[in-house]
Amino acid sequence: MGSCGTRPAAAFPGEGRTKLVASSKSAPSQSLSQNDGPSLLSIFHEDIMLTILSFVADVPFELKDGSKYNLRSRDPIDTHSTLTHVLPHVSKQFHKLCSEHDHYWKNALLRLVKDDPYLWEEGLKRLIFESECNALRESINDRNKARVRRGKRTKTIHSQSDELDSVQNTSSDVQGNEPDSRVVLSAGNNPEPSKEEQLVHKGCQALETYPPRHHTASSSGIYQCLYQTILNSHIRFQAPVFYMPTSVQLGSPYGLHFFEPRYRLLISDCMRSFPVSARRGEEIKPCVPGLSPSSNNITTVSQNAEVQSLLENNKDIMKEHYLPTFIHAHQSPLRRNTPACIVQVRHCIIQPDGSADVFLQPVSYIWIEEIWERPGTGSLYEARGIRMPKDESEKYEMWCVMSRYGRGDGRGWAQMLPIP
Repeated sequence: MGSCGTRPAAAFPGEGRTKLVASSKSAPSQSLSQNDGPSLLSIFHEDIMLTILSFVADVPFELKDGSKYNLRSRDPIDTHSTLTHVLPHVSKQFHKLCSEHDHYWKNALLRLVKDDPYLWEEGLKRLIFESECNALRESINDRNKARVRRGKRTKTIHSQSDELDSVQNTSSDVQGNEPDSRVVLSAGNNPEPSKEEQLVHKGCQALETYPPRHHTASSSGIYQCLYQTILNSHIRFQAPVFYMPTSVQLGSPYGLHFFEPRYRLLISDCMRSFPVSARRGEEIKPCVPGLSPSSNNITTVSQNAEVQSLLENNKDIMKEHYLPTFIHAHQSPLRRNTPACIVQVRHCIIQPDGSADVFLQPVSYIWIEEIWERPGTGSLYEARGIRMPKDESEKYEMWCVMSRYGRGDGRGWAQMLPIP
């Protein structure tokens, strides 16, 4: 039957050529019309498209079936993800959906807080605490200014200041006990909102009230901004580097003596914002600028009570993130993806010549993301790194212990065989 279809073309060559040319001319127009027409995905409603894409929309540094944060990975701090580097480049429709809808970032935050609370839940709590500190500082400053203005008009400054403090304390208690309308609405739709949803909601409120420094206006939604803030202010860590290959373990303190000029500068920078007593061997207490240690702005008993209540409720966060810290690079070579350790200075004695005896406590492992030399410091390096999740920190410590006793395979931590 196929050969019979070609015989009329041979009998009528002119007609065959005419038909062939016509068909060849109509083919491009047909393909153009198909390209210009709507895609098959356009038959779905936008809500359905959003739901479909949500199954593959992951964000940078998201744990997914153990594929990220792998010690054996060539680049464990790779920032590529489907939501930022794949889906927006598929089509204009995908780009529009990814850029105009913020719920992908909300769902990603909920997953991260649930799957990796060691990093992301801690980052949210730290952001909320800093927002509360900013609110308390502003409240104290406003009350002090109002007290000074009243003191110029009346002699009863103490009675009026006490009255103002009591009124504002009452109003703050009422505001603290009054439920937010958005929380009530969420509770109405979902009788029991999860812990992660409540924490993310508080983080959004803190970000809206007190945006981070150097925050520029952008088209990003609130959840994407919240993700970026936690990543840049908590997950990423930047500090000067002390380089000495050795073995360290989280929670195991050790002592060092700094005598090189570059490390004298390092410890001087770390202790600059702390009291002089902290450099003379006394106990180093967490430092919150404007609140702790006691500031000159705190002039009344009620203000001091508010500050102490806030600090007491967040003492774990203060102990973890408000002590002097730097990076101890204990592995070689000193380059990208090499593990390092964040250490806290627990005791410090700085001698008149600048040398120092310090007692350090390792608190977290990081992967070095970037490292550079500070100009004019005599080869003092500074680095920025990404904190390791808890499970990867435990795996890394296990490998360090095994390699220390000769149970490694001799190829280095990045190329090691699976741990038995």
